[in-house]
Amino acid sequence: MTSKQKRTSQLLLLLLCLLIVFLLSLSIGYANTSFIKVLQVFLGQADTTMSLIVFKIRLPRILACMLGGASLAMSGVLLQTLTKNPLADSGILGINAGAGLVIAMMVGVLDITNLTNLTLMPFLAMLGGFLTISIVYAASPRNQPIQPTCLIISGVGISSLLSGVMVSVVANLDIGKTDYVVSWLSGKVSGGNWQLLAIMSPLLGIIWGVTLWRSYRLNMMMFSQETSITLGLDLKKERLWALTLSTSLAAFSVVLVGNITFVGLLSGHITRRLFGNDHRIVLPASMLIGMILMLIADTIGRSLLVGTGIPTGLIISVIGAPYFLYLMIKTAT
Repeated sequence: MTSKQKRTSQLLLLLLCLLIVFLLSLSIGYANTSFIKVLQVFLGQADTTMSLIVFKIRLPRILACMLGGASLAMSGVLLQTLTKNPLADSGILGINAGAGLVIAMMVGVLDITNLTNLTLMPFLAMLGGFLTISIVYAASPRNQPIQPTCLIISGVGISSLLSGVMVSVVANLDIGKTDYVVSWLSGKVSGGNWQLLAIMSPLLGIIWGVTLWRSYRLNMMMFSQETSITLGLDLKKERLWALTLSTSLAAFSVVLVGNITFVGLLSGHITRRLFGNDHRIVLPASMLIGMILMLIADTIGRSLLVGTGIPTGLIISVIGAPYFLYLMIKTAT
C-alpha cells in the first residue's frame, strides 16, 4: 500500500468513526433510544416526541460540538505550525480567556436572548481574542519574529491575569447571569440552538475554506526561516494570516462550546503522529479528530454522568491534562 493510499484509508476510517460517534451521540442521552429510532426520525416515521428530542435538543447540541471541536482543532494546528511547538493551543496562549472575558462582560450588560445581541456575540468574542493575542505578542521578547517559548510563557501569564479579571466581573453579576457564565467558563456547550448555529456555520465555513486554501503555504512555514524565505514565502505575512485565522477559529468556538481547552493540543498532536506534517492532510484530519473528541466528551457528560451537571470542558480537561503533562515532559527531555 502506497503512502497516499494509507492516508486515504486512515481518513476514511476517521470519517467512519465520526459517523458512529455521531449516531451514538444522537441515540444516547437522558432518554436512550436506538439507531433504528434515530433513522426513523430522519425518515419522518417517528412519533412527535422522538422528533422533538432529536431535532430540538440533541441535534443542535451535537452540531455545536462538531463545529466547535473542528475549529479548535484547526486553531491548534495553526498555532503549533506558527510557533513550531507541539504545546501551543488557543487556551494556553490566552485566546480563550480574552474571548471569554468579553463574553462575560457582554452577558452582564446585554440581553443575550435578543437576536441582535446574539449576532454581535461572535464578533465581540473575536475582538477579545485578537486583543489578547496582540498583548501576548507585544509582551514576548522579539529578537526574532516569533520566539515560541516566550510566546507560550506570555500567553500563560496573560491568560491567568484575564481569568482573575473575569472572576471580578462574574462576582458583580446577578445570580442568574453568574450561573450562566460559570457553567460556560467550565466548558458547557451553549451553542446548541438553531439561531446561533445559523449565524456561526457560514462564518466558520468561510474561515475553514481560507485555512485549507493556505495549506501549501503552511507547509512552507514548517521549514527554517531562511529556507522559507528562499522559497519565496513572505514569512511575516503568512504568520499574520496564521495568527488571524487561528484566533478567529478559537474565538468563534468559545461562543459555541464555552471555554474548552486541550482540544487543539490533542487533535493537532495526534494528527501529526498519524499523518505527518502535510497540512493538506493534517488540517482536515485534525478537524475530524476534534469533532470525535468533543462528541465523545459531550456524550459521556450527557449519558454516563447524568444528573452530575459536569460540563463537557471538564471531561476534556480530564483527558487532556495528563496528555499535556506527557508532552511537556517529553519536550523538555
